[in-house]
Amino acid sequence: MATTKHETTKQDATAASAEAVKSSLSNVEGFLKAQLAQAQKRIEELEGEAGKVVKALDARRLEATKEAQALWAKLQAGELLADPRVKELGTKVNAASTELRKRLDVLQTKVVEAVGVASQSQLQELNKELSKLSRKVDALLKPIRRNGAAKPGSASEPRA
Repeated sequence: MATTKHETTKQDATAASAEAVKSSLSNVEGFLKAQLAQAQKRIEELEGEAGKVVKALDARRLEATKEAQALWAKLQAGELLADPRVKELGTKVNAASTELRKRLDVLQTKVVEAVGVASQSQLQELNKELSKLSRKVDALLKPIRRNGAAKPGSASEPRA
């Protein structure tokens, strides 16, 4: 009987621990269900907020599209170019462009001088001077060529 009593207490303890496990599983299941419900509620809230943001962005997109279309229509009609602000901006851009060209010309001149290459204007001057000198040489050689061609033993002919 001692073994049976001992086995009965063991079975009672096992049954009690099984009940405790079932109870704790039930508690964990309840806890998980509560967490899941909170997560679903938060997801629904986020979806609602995201929907509002999408609607706001869509409304802003429509506004921007309308503004762009209005500007395009003004540009095509020439109204935009008549705007004094646009004219002022065009004047400033032209002035900046002129100033930039001047600075680039100065820079180009400095680079050409530093490298030691003649500029276009310098080459034109050299060509003019060369043409003048060539004409002078031709004028000086003309009488010599005439006289040299008349004399068969002149110094301009090669000797045999």
